[in-house]
Amino acid sequence: MAETNSCPHCFRKDGVWYFSRRVPRDLQGHYVSERISYSLRTKSRSVAASRAAGAAQRLDEYWYHLRLKSCDLPGRHLLKMAEATSNAQPVGSGVLAPTNNEGVKLSEAVALYLRLKGRERPATFRRAAERACGYVIDACRDKDIGE
Repeated sequence: MAETNSCPHCFRKDGVWYFSRRVPRDLQGHYVSERISYSLRTKSRSVAASRAAGAAQRLDEYWYHLRLKSCDLPGRHLLKMAEATSNAQPVGSGVLAPTNNEGVKLSEAVALYLRLKGRERPATFRRAAERACGYVIDACRDKDIGE
């Protein structure tokens, strides 16, 4: 028990350290689970503490940006990001496609693909598509498909 207190967001199972963090209630709509938990792949407490601190910091930054995107900002209609979504037209069942010549980002393409092709598929289909595209986004950032 003392070991977990010295390593925030960590717990040890069978000698291996794991990262675990609850997803905030206001952001749970973005996740399929209420908790993020994975192996830190180490048996060293100090290595686990540094990896967990880095993971917690990255999560905090990401959650901050998610909250900024969803907040009701005065004058939001004047932002360039809002322009791209306001120039979209409905396609099919609630799927939006851009009408201007702006490119489609990879994350948007994955969401569109899963909405169109992911129906009546097992959950592993969605996880595999999100995981594979997540690796590409991590490596190259969330760029337009044309890039």
